[in-house]
Amino acid sequence: MKAKKNKTSLEKLLIINDDADDIKAVMDRLPDSINAQGASQFQASCMMDKYDFDLILLDNDANDRKESKGEKTLNCIRERAPEIPVVYTSFQPGWVSQEVYQTKGVTVVKTDELLDYLTKMHGVQLKEPQAQIIKAPQVSIILSYNHIDGYDPGTYGDGKLLVISFDKRANEMAKEVAKQQLTKLYNAFDWRADRDKIRNVFIYDGLNGGTEPGRAAACLGHDARMKVNLLACTCDWDRKQKFVDSMYVDLYKVGCGGNEELGAIADVILGIKRPGRNYLPMPVEKILAEAQKFAI
Repeated sequence: MKAKKNKTSLEKLLIINDDADDIKAVMDRLPDSINAQGASQFQASCMMDKYDFDLILLDNDANDRKESKGEKTLNCIRERAPEIPVVYTSFQPGWVSQEVYQTKGVTVVKTDELLDYLTKMHGVQLKEPQAQIIKAPQVSIILSYNHIDGYDPGTYGDGKLLVISFDKRANEMAKEVAKQQLTKLYNAFDWRADRDKIRNVFIYDGLNGGTEPGRAAACLGHDARMKVNLLACTCDWDRKQKFVDSMYVDLYKVGCGGNEELGAIADVILGIKRPGRNYLPMPVEKILAEAQKFAI
């Protein structure tokens, strides 16, 4: 049987991304008829005099809590090539600025839906994905600017659980404590190398923390490429609900402080049973399951 001819009109494609693994993941699926090239944000914005391509795939690249590199690169592209269509990708489109959405010839697509988009909108016939052996992630992370009932900060269960918490209720110190804890967590992980090691993330979001816990959930969800569980009290609930609409977050209600509920979650992860622990804010199956992951 003869192979079907690729109907795509794409011949030259530029993939701009600071994660070389992401570039390779796209290239591995493209047909041989497409001449695909990869470039970093710096190369694309500072070292290219012209953009002789049929389509450009440009990533937002806002990892590790840094500002978007993709938006700046897009401005450079539009100055030199105002007509080339651009597919602008992000694992969390809620992070993409309105200026990008409003730029002529730009389509914003979720990163994990990019290949489907190329098939549907550009007729690209993808190669079958290569088989990969990936170890099941093991580490669940609990992050709170308050203390957690029954748990001091540290690692438990031979690395099965990482608890990052405070030794008491942070109260007016909550915002600063939350910032310090997130920095500490980022210093402990290389998100490109270690993201597959993370099984689940649970973050407390109370009133005193302001936007910091939600920001932490958005950062971790973006860089670990997974849905994060935000355990929030009902104070300022409308603000917290917005994270569900624009980020990879599952939202659950807990009491103010969250120390008992997060302690109960830690018990479930480690298989510990304590008398009177009957206030789980989410199903046991959800706590133990691997979080929903997103990949190219």
